[in-house]
Amino acid sequence: MPKIAAATVAENREQRRDALLVAAANLMQRSGTFTVAEVAREVGLSRSAVYEYYSSAAELIADVLIDELAAWSDALATATGTTATEQVHAWIHGVLEYVIDGRHALLRAAGSVELPASRRAEVQALHQSLIAPLVDALASAGCPDPVRQARYVWGVVDVSIGRIESGEANPVDESAAVITFVDGALSAALRN
Repeated sequence: MPKIAAATVAENREQRRDALLVAAANLMQRSGTFTVAEVAREVGLSRSAVYEYYSSAAELIADVLIDELAAWSDALATATGTTATEQVHAWIHGVLEYVIDGRHALLRAAGSVELPASRRAEVQALHQSLIAPLVDALASAGCPDPVRQARYVWGVVDVSIGRIESGEANPVDESAAVITFVDGALSAALRN
């Protein structure tokens, strides 16, 4: 029986799975893609050992995407402010900081991969959860249709994501411009 690095076989499997996820995420951030052989090499396992954890590269990408979206969603959910306006600003800053830090490149790279059908719904649900704190802030401000308004805000932020990632806009200036634009667009709803 091979040696394990953890106290139990289950812990060892979890550590290896985590190492595979980290290696895959790092490769995706560096080059936008990876092969199972590259991930195996990064972790120090054989290619066939990776298949003990994942049936395909798409399954591994799905887990990377799910972990990344869950972490981003959690970060946005904990961005706080005293007023609805401050909460909206915190959400915008949280989204754009994620992009400025370069972590969004991982999601963009994974977006071009055809995910297994069994995982698509989970990824879509997590993607939708990103906007939930914004919807809550707009609802608390008395916005008559917070879901629609949140989607409008997401549209503006998404345009800024493209501008920042393409190098078209200075991230600090772009963040300030988004805040100014959103404040103007939502002025009636954000009067608290």
